[in-house]
Parts: sequence; structure tokens; C-alpha cells
Amino acid sequence: MDSLKALVLNEFKKKGRLKTADLARVYNVTYQAIQKHLSALIKEGLILKLGSSKRSTYYVLNTPRAISKIFKGARKFRKRVKAKGLSEDALLKELAFQAGILGGLSRNARTNFDYAFTEMINNAIDHSGTHFIDTNVEVNEGLVSFLVSDSGVGIFQNICEKRNLKTELEAIQDLLKGKQTTMPERHTGEGIFFTSKIADRFVIESHRKRLIVDNNINDIFIEDIRFKQGTSVFFEMRSDSPKKLDELFSRFTKENFKFDKSQVKVKLFTTGELYVSRSQAKRLVHALDQFAEIVLDFKDVETIGQAFADEVFRVFQADHPDIKITPINCNENVEFMIKRSKS
Repeated sequence: MDSLKALVLNEFKKKGRLKTADLARVYNVTYQAIQKHLSALIKEGLILKLGSSKRSTYYVLNTPRAISKIFKGARKFRKRVKAKGLSEDALLKELAFQAGILGGLSRNARTNFDYAFTEMINNAIDHSGTHFIDTNVEVNEGLVSFLVSDSGVGIFQNICEKRNLKTELEAIQDLLKGKQTTMPERHTGEGIFFTSKIADRFVIESHRKRLIVDNNINDIFIEDIRFKQGTSVFFEMRSDSPKKLDELFSRFTKENFKFDKSQVKVKLFTTGELYVSRSQAKRLVHALDQFAEIVLDFKDVETIGQAFADEVFRVFQADHPDIKITPINCNENVEFMIKRSKS
């Protein structure tokens, strides 16, 4: 790092907030000399530029502590945009340009936010058929969140129509498996899958259903709601999130970087208390033949029936011998039925 540039950065670390004139006076150099280094530090993400005019412009150190001193309370960004011709990258750049909105995020959190935000905006552009998209971003008390809403066809209904499913509950079940997309020529179906896992809390509302993925307690919920036109997607995580996107990708991909693994919570595939029918099992394994490895999570499942176990662990496995099926969190009743079906 250039010696003057290093000195300028060190001055920010001591004082947090400075103007160009302050630095020019301290180091007895021209405004132009200081401005060169300020521009470089902004580009590197080490400081932020604030103020709307030349006279009011000042710079702050880009750290959560320094940002919190400048901005009291929540930092917000709200905008309604036309879906036609919209670029998710351009909207993210506009958001990032709003100095201080994302400035307090850790490097991991910023990477995760950028991925999730652009994926959800892109979904609304390509799938919803809406005319407008509403965005609401908020950073407050150690959390960063966004809400992306549209008034289009509705994500669950769209999946039902494109994949010939009977209910929106079945659409939610398929959505959680990953690789489910209504536009395979343009999308891989990975966006919602990975976004729901990198979030601390992820919520989709559409028509009469609400899907909640709460990674703070490692659970998923489906609730009934009053009819809602279109789709709303809510994303929330810690602003210093330790989660790493590349590590998440590696958990579900192989050496060829192909998305080949899915983990499914079995308890979502029934509306009652028992998992006994073959039809329930068929809903569970629907579209899972696209994966090389399937992890079935039996947490909170008290028991399963013979027909259910037979359909998954004998019939489906026999039809797809190259797919690895791994059951986890099985109590002794579930484990017994799985072993019985295999024998």
C-alpha cells in the first residue's frame, strides 16, 4: 500500500469520520492527492463516501462499529421498479451505492446477501409475470433483511401449473428438494434451495400458503394465510454471518461442481401424523431421481408404514440403483421399518 494511502487509512481507524480538507491539512498535501487515495480506499471497500453535495461530503471507515456511530437506528432502502428490462445486478449496484446500507456487513454476509438478493430478484423478473417488483432492504441491530414482492401469478401456483401438480402443498414439497424450475432453459432451480439454506430465516408467501425455513432452530413450517396475490420473499441473516456460500455449495455438489445432492425433511410430506401410504412415499421421491445422493431426514417422525418404506427403500431404490439414499435422525421404529423393507 502506498505510504500516504496507508497513513490516510490509519487516520480513519483513529477518527472514523473525516473530510477531504481534514486530511489535506493533516498531511499538508493538495485535495487532488488526497482524493486519489480516497477513491482507491472506496474501491477496496475500506471506507464509505457519504453526503449529497461537495460541501457536505465526508468519508467514514467501513466497519460495523464506525457505521453504527453514524447511522442511528435502522438503515433502509425501498424501491418499486418495473420488471420489464430490469437487471438484478443493476438494482444491487444501486442499493450498494446507497452508502451505509450494506457497509456494516461482514465479508461473508455481503457475499451471501448479494447472492440471495440477485437470485430472488431474478426469479421475480423471469417467473412471476408481474409488472412491478417492490424491494425493501433493512439493516438493524445486527441483522440484515430484504423483502421482494410482486403481484404476479404466484410461485406455488406457477409450479403446480408447469409441473402438473394438484396442490400448492405439493409445489412447496417439490420446491424444497432443489432443481425444481418452471423455466429449465434459463434456470437450474438452485436459487431458492441455496438461498433458503444460507439465510437464518427465509419466508415465502403466496396465495394461501406461507413457507418458513428457520435455520436458527433447524426447522421448516408451512402455514395457511389469507389469500395473497403474487409472491413475497423475505430473507434475514446476521450482519456478521459466519456462513460461507462456497462451503454450502460444496455440501451439495461433487467434484465436477454439479448440484447432485438433496436433503429432504420427511415430516413435510403428510398432512396427518402417520407416514403409512405408498402415495405419500411417491410424493416424497417425486423428482428426486435428478440427484446422485438423497438424504432423508426423519426428525420428529414417530413411525412409518410398510408400504411407505417399501416404496422408498425398495421400489424407488431398485429403479434407481445408482442413487445413494441415506436416512438420518431415525428412531428405532422408523429404523426397523427401513431395515425390513430392504430385507
